[in-house]
Amino acid sequence: MLYRRVKRQLITDIQSGLAAPGAALPSEADLARRFEVSIGTVRRAVDELVAEHVLVRQQGRGTFVGKLDRERFMYQFFKIAPREGPGEFPDVRMLGFCKSNATQTEAMTLKLHGQHPVFRIENILLLQGQPVIHDHIVIAQQMFPGLTQAKFAARTSTIYGFYQTDFGITIVEADERVRAETASEESTRQLNLPSGSPILRIERTAYTFDRQPAELRISVVDTRHFDYVSRQRDMA
Repeated sequence: MLYRRVKRQLITDIQSGLAAPGAALPSEADLARRFEVSIGTVRRAVDELVAEHVLVRQQGRGTFVGKLDRERFMYQFFKIAPREGPGEFPDVRMLGFCKSNATQTEAMTLKLHGQHPVFRIENILLLQGQPVIHDHIVIAQQMFPGLTQAKFAARTSTIYGFYQTDFGITIVEADERVRAETASEESTRQLNLPSGSPILRIERTAYTFDRQPAELRISVVDTRHFDYVSRQRDMA
């Protein structure tokens, strides 16, 4: 369908950097002339990208390429909140950064072929000054060429914002599998937990456009004072 062609070209503009994060989209009339389609066709393509959080409409200002900033990260991807009191942006501290080969399971999840070199990143996330989340992140080296520990540590935005601005990788959605289990010795030590403590294990696969997996993240969460909060959009 015509609107899908328009949508695909707009995505290509974003992936190539032609439409940068935070940049204003041309008017619907200008896009209609560019793609030689009706304004209604353009609007349908833009509507879908807004619904997918790729584009953002601002009343009275126009439509902009979505930025993976703190506000969007907290709304769309960060689901750990205190049982009492307001939510907060986590303080992220890197514990490790290295290169290795993916396991068979990791390669399948990230859809890697041939050789499977990956970056492995280990973080602790603090909330209310306490270690609450222990993250292990796996990303393909081929998708993030030139990434180094120094660059990762020096980022000034969220991790997903860093992917977007420095590598053109926009995370648009994620699948999560959640289960309760007993904390490992490593997580017990990193999260200051009593031995044998129950934790929440979250396995997240984050996707860029066309359901291309970009990141595998295993999060171990201390839920003694924090909950996993699922936010559902009104689809009525």
